[in-house]
Amino acid sequence: MIPAGFRKAVTFSYDDGNQQDIRLIELFNQYQVKGTFNLNSGLDDSQEWLYRDMPVRRLNLPEFTTLYQGHEIAVHGSQHRNMTELSPAELHDEIISDRDRLAGLFGNVPVGMAYPYGAYSPEVIRALRRAGIRYARTVISSYDFAPQTDLMAFRPTCHHDDEQLFALAEAFLHTESDQMQIFFLWGHSYEFDGNHNWDRLEKFLNLIAGKPDIFYGTNAEILL
Repeated sequence: MIPAGFRKAVTFSYDDGNQQDIRLIELFNQYQVKGTFNLNSGLDDSQEWLYRDMPVRRLNLPEFTTLYQGHEIAVHGSQHRNMTELSPAELHDEIISDRDRLAGLFGNVPVGMAYPYGAYSPEVIRALRRAGIRYARTVISSYDFAPQTDLMAFRPTCHHDDEQLFALAEAFLHTESDQMQIFFLWGHSYEFDGNHNWDRLEKFLNLIAGKPDIFYGTNAEILL
């Protein structure tokens, strides 16, 4: 919940629970901002893939239950499967098993979701609602800060590598409105290693963090 008196809010959403989350959370904590981390509880550090020829590994989540303290944990599918391609039984298991494992690991039942591969459908949304999921993030940029009515197909402001990132940040800082304005940034922490641009994130945090008129919260704190 956004405290009374704020008309601006900033939040972050990062997927997959990769090893680079360790560095990302260090930066978030340093700049006193909050993020939501969308995790696949059925996968661990035995899986590896390449991003720009760089090996990427997930964290073995049971070993990192304190890492995400102060941030939000959300569902991302137990096995990171495309939910629009699953049978009703498979869809149910992909959502419920992830929700329940994450609740067991971190102590809170997740209420948020990020769609693997950005794929969703009316059937997927119905299954999420039955599981108690109250908002779900897509990968489609809104390039806007206005509140959205459809929280089950929420559009983030932009990805952290979007060429409009800093222009949007400046516009957000200078926006004056009686309506709540939300800057919602998303991505994957391994992209900073693969693209050699952690400095891009630090530049953004230096620009956006530490403002007395901005509330820095998790996705759920701001959207719900």
